[in-house]
Amino acid sequence: MSFRLSPRRLILAILVVGVAGALGVSALPSADAQVPTPTVVGVLSNLPVLASNGFSTLPEFSGSGDGVVGVACTGAVPRSGSRIPGQVVTELRTDLTYLRIMRNDGLAITGTVQINCVLEVEDTQAGNAALDRLQQAAG
Repeated sequence: MSFRLSPRRLILAILVVGVAGALGVSALPSADAQVPTPTVVGVLSNLPVLASNGFSTLPEFSGSGDGVVGVACTGAVPRSGSRIPGQVVTELRTDLTYLRIMRNDGLAITGTVQINCVLEVEDTQAGNAALDRLQQAAG
C-alpha cells in the first residue's frame, strides 16, 4: 500500500512543516550578546631580549592573565651579522608570552637581540599596568 499526496496537499504539508520549524526555532532562548572589553594598542620598540637556542619570553607581566589580548613581534636589531632576528614567533599564554627567535635561514639565535612588538591589552587597570611595565622595560 502506497501513500501519495495530491500536489495541493503536498504543498500544504510543506508549508505546515516550514511554519512549525520556524516557530520551533523562534521558541529557543536567544543568547545574550556579550559586549567585548575595550582594548588599547601599545608599541614596544627595541625591547632587548636574551634568546637561548632561539627561546625567550617577554617579561612576566605579558600573559593573557595580565590583560594582554594579543601580541605580534618582529626583529629590530642587529641588522647585520649572524644574529639578525629575521623570524619572531609569539605564543600568548596565561602566564607570559613565549618567543621563538630565529635568523632568516631558520637557525635559532643565542644571545641578546632587540625586537619590536605590538600589544593589544584590555582597557582595564590590569591591562594598562601590564602595557606600562612592558613599555618601561623597552626603555
